[in-house]
Amino acid sequence: MQYISAAALAFALGASARPQAGYPHYPYHQDCSAEYVTVTAPGSAPPASSAGPKSSSAFYPVGSASGTGYSYPMPTGTGIYPIPSGTGVYPVPSGSSMPVIPTGSPSSSSAVYYSSAAAASSGAASSGAYTYLASGSSSSVLVDAASASSAAAMSTSPATPSGVGSSGGSLPQSSGTSVLSAVQTIAAGETFDCGMKAFDRGVSCTGQEEGGDSDAVFELENGATLSNCIIGPNQIEGVHCFGACTLTNVWWPAVCEDAFTIKEQEDGETTTITGGGAFGAEDKVLQHNGGGSLSVTGFTVDNFGKLYRSCGNCDSMPERHVIMDDITATGGSIIAGINSNYGDTATLSNINISDVGDVCVTYTGNDNGDEPEENGSGPSENCIYSESDVTEI
Repeated sequence: MQYISAAALAFALGASARPQAGYPHYPYHQDCSAEYVTVTAPGSAPPASSAGPKSSSAFYPVGSASGTGYSYPMPTGTGIYPIPSGTGVYPVPSGSSMPVIPTGSPSSSSAVYYSSAAAASSGAASSGAYTYLASGSSSSVLVDAASASSAAAMSTSPATPSGVGSSGGSLPQSSGTSVLSAVQTIAAGETFDCGMKAFDRGVSCTGQEEGGDSDAVFELENGATLSNCIIGPNQIEGVHCFGACTLTNVWWPAVCEDAFTIKEQEDGETTTITGGGAFGAEDKVLQHNGGGSLSVTGFTVDNFGKLYRSCGNCDSMPERHVIMDDITATGGSIIAGINSNYGDTATLSNINISDVGDVCVTYTGNDNGDEPEENGSGPSENCIYSESDVTEI
């Protein structure tokens, strides 16, 4: 298993830093990895092309005139600028001065960076403009010196990733791909931001043949968070959760056996899914095996069997609850399937459907592995919604 933790990140930073004589190194944060790029020393012109380990997307200050000196301080000690933390931001330059890299500790969640590639492609460098890029965002905004104060304010409110907060969105464009040789575990309480990369396992889907934990792409331990992620098509088990997980803007372009499974969860815990969507699920999208609740908001689903299913025949059958709001579903069988005899409930609102068979179906579940039988559908004490909560689109 591959773990992501603060300690591992710190180790990776130290290992990847490669200072060169006469060249300061500054970090940028992208796709959950801190990398270092080489920039010219103060008083020298910017390099003709991006330098550093990512030559096509290296980040460094972009000046308004060739040959103008930079006004940032030279780093001391190891030559490595501090890892961003705290609440500061890299400021947008004012007047005719060059970008200033502060000696404080800027925030990795709201830092402002300058992209040479974006500036060059837009003509920004020659016009004296700068490229403002909020970390964790795929969008950029060009600002010039006159817009410095307003851009600085923007840096504290990064753009909301596509698909978060409202349903009906389309699959975001991938920023790259990563094939994992083993399930990647997000440690308890930790957060992993994919940066809109597509992650899968490089294996063919086996249909509805049940896989194991080792077949998942990500395994989230209790309280872990996964965000801005595309779960690629070459995988079997999608994402597994072991209690009180948070998913934000996670997408499945081609669901295999299940997209997401709550494997374990205590009765008082809640897993939250905000934004994102899933496509092409032969059967279930969201599978609930543990106890507690699942809250789903702003989710899009197309061409599916069941959007949500409380396990109908697991060895352990606790009471389960699902709350769904702002759902757009097209071409499917059932929005929510629950076990009325175990006290399950589905609370639904703002459900937008097209070519969907049933909104909520109740079953008589069991703990002996038999196929559960359907016993009802529509609003009830278990299926908590009214006809006005459902809109045909």
